[in-house]
Amino acid sequence: MPTAHRYLFGLALLLGALYIVLLPFKPYPLGWLLKPLPMLLFAWLALRSIRGAAGGWLALGFVAAALGDFFLDYGDRDGLFVQALLAFLVNQLAFIVGFALLARSRSWRLLWSLPVIGYAVLMISWMLPGAGALKVPVTLYFVCLLAMALCAVRVEQRPGPLWLGALLFVIADSLIGVNKFVQPFPHAVLVIVCCYFSGQSLIAWGLLRLRGEAASPATSSAAVGSAG
Repeated sequence: MPTAHRYLFGLALLLGALYIVLLPFKPYPLGWLLKPLPMLLFAWLALRSIRGAAGGWLALGFVAAALGDFFLDYGDRDGLFVQALLAFLVNQLAFIVGFALLARSRSWRLLWSLPVIGYAVLMISWMLPGAGALKVPVTLYFVCLLAMALCAVRVEQRPGPLWLGALLFVIADSLIGVNKFVQPFPHAVLVIVCCYFSGQSLIAWGLLRLRGEAASPATSSAAVGSAG
């Protein structure tokens, strides 16, 4: 992995951690600008690390996540909720396409898929009665969220950071639904943001690892050819 990519990934983690540390002090000037920055850095890293159309779709996914973060923060998590939901829907759809392109010809991993399917079904059944007029968009969003996680598990040779990141993403978004449609719970924003940021960070790290794994065989082949 290029050193510059490591530094940018570290900067994204630092900015995300800073946002979490500053949560008790909100609102503060330009607080809505801090949260999207890590996602924009992840978008650039995805575009530079993953070649072809897959990299473009994954970068789009992170940009859409940054937009969703902006809507949630600028709207104080309620005022622009529908706009945030649409932005994160684009995030999920772009990730689905990107993961599907990366996982072409790989089989489904049913054993690793069952837990997230069961969790998603239970959570959507729990929160839908309280969703009111948002039942249809919330259901559509959760279907896409589930599809994203199921596509993610096919990308790695064995479930790793990318798969774990997708799972945390599902958990984070389900907790948003619980807090909004079922029952607000203590420290909800802190718990949700920690799960969300950890999930996105693990997805980004998993993509960087994919680049490293792809580069290693090429480097080894070049070394063998040179020695020959």
